[in-house]
Amino acid sequence: MSLAEWTDWGQLAASARWVLLMEVCCAVGVLLAFLGARGHFVAARAAAGGGASDAPGSSAGRSPAVVALAAGTAVGLASLWARYVEVNHFPSQTMSEVLTVFCVALLSSLLVLHFALGLHRRGPGWALVDDSMIVIVLLGVLGTVAHLRGLSTAQRDLPPALQSYWFAPHIVALIFSYATLGIAGVICLVYFITRFWSGVLHGGQSRGGQWLILGALTLIPFLHVVTLPVLALSGVVFWVLVRRGSMPDAAGLARLERELDDVSFRAFAVGMPFLTAGLWMGAFWAQEAWANYWGWDSKENSALITWLIYVVYIHLRMLGGYRGAKAMSVLLGGAFSIFITFQVFGYLPDSQKSLHRYTDDEVTPQEGQLGPKPEAQASVER
Repeated sequence: MSLAEWTDWGQLAASARWVLLMEVCCAVGVLLAFLGARGHFVAARAAAGGGASDAPGSSAGRSPAVVALAAGTAVGLASLWARYVEVNHFPSQTMSEVLTVFCVALLSSLLVLHFALGLHRRGPGWALVDDSMIVIVLLGVLGTVAHLRGLSTAQRDLPPALQSYWFAPHIVALIFSYATLGIAGVICLVYFITRFWSGVLHGGQSRGGQWLILGALTLIPFLHVVTLPVLALSGVVFWVLVRRGSMPDAAGLARLERELDDVSFRAFAVGMPFLTAGLWMGAFWAQEAWANYWGWDSKENSALITWLIYVVYIHLRMLGGYRGAKAMSVLLGGAFSIFITFQVFGYLPDSQKSLHRYTDDEVTPQEGQLGPKPEAQASVER
């Protein structure tokens, strides 16, 4: 948020005002999560030392940041409604609109996962993990909003192919799945970072294993804005734990890794049905718009690859018995594929002739999006 934006509050569109308020909620949520994490850390140390642990439902097991998270979700939904009123269609025609939808999906997904996974009810240690996830996601939303400020917010009319009742449910299902599966990827990130720093500071990994994990971390999407900052911050946390003698032993770290593996799978289980539903709705929509369920468009292929990676993950986990680092690696592969499909796709060479480049401001919709060219239509009439 800039001072100029608050100064020009009266000149801002209603949707932009709600986005600013969403930023405020996220910033407050980060602060509350940090304060809550401090209390949960003290409680976790007391429990590890034989003191009283966090009873389920106690005040120590609840994070005040969840209130800010819920408020941010509500304000984000209000911003989408305001934008809907401004442009008179579901706001997903420009990249700035799509990223706003993604931010709201991240907040709502984390809110759902907070109660579905119930980490805050597992004890002070898991409440600390819950606070960490809230911090990472809220910072991700703040960074995304800062990025979309540089994008065009001009209204664009929908091309004929998008003027369909499939538009909103298809986009919502896919974006919500991207957000939820992205959070599953963040859990994997926490897992690998835990293994790396425990190996460096606690001797839990061989030197070769440490560098192998670090190499894997560099391949994670959003490297510069998520992976490296989280890696550095977690390094400070682990160093403090070692200095204070609070570092969990090998058995405790192994138990944490198993729990993270379980939590990541549960987050995946929430997102996968929405990804599948989004693909199915896209196929039905394509049949109505272009008389073809599947045209092997590059965007369709990229989305299919993402879905297949997660199908492989299910089979390897259920039939191959994959757990821990092996399962997490496949899950991260899916997150990387989502990143390519959602953000990198527009920069790929084959995307230049795709019929799915609706959100690019500099791209004029192609023939398949608008219908036949005028000369072709004239020849048909003759």
